[in-house]
Amino acid sequence: MRDFPVATMHASRAFFHGKPSQVTNLPDLLSGIFALIVLELAYVFASQHWRLTPAIALVPLVLIAWRTAIAYLRTAFTEVIIDAERITRRRGILNRTVSSLELFRIQDVTSLHPWWQRPFGIGTVVVMTSDSNNPVWFLPGIANAEEMRNDLNRAAIALRDLKGIREVNMGRI
Repeated sequence: MRDFPVATMHASRAFFHGKPSQVTNLPDLLSGIFALIVLELAYVFASQHWRLTPAIALVPLVLIAWRTAIAYLRTAFTEVIIDAERITRRRGILNRTVSSLELFRIQDVTSLHPWWQRPFGIGTVVVMTSDSNNPVWFLPGIANAEEMRNDLNRAAIALRDLKGIREVNMGRI
């Protein structure tokens, strides 16, 4: 269990600093491998019936490799930092986007554990917020996502208590 000592620590000290696990790209990788197998079978079948140049398979091969590489890079260039007061997410390959969420704005935190991620001990942390610009934050590929969910809930409650902030629901409950 991580400890978020809200009242005693500086906001600059990160309690979590990491990148999403590349395991989140497993579906993209497997679909790319499957597409390569289908492409190879189609090329072998077609070359038995027609005269084909190997270059004809190059375009689909490049597209499949591009899709897989983009998924890998998108994950590699994402960074999540959680400190005593906020969650900061940096992402982007060429263009960079930096977003922050104050912990006192957290309304609910859910952890999702797809069957194929559970053996690797990772999951997605879904943060519901009172922020009108970013009401839902997805933090995919987080190790020990259920523990992170509990820690974020406790930290949000502690920070609201420390700052004297009360949540009021005006509308849908």
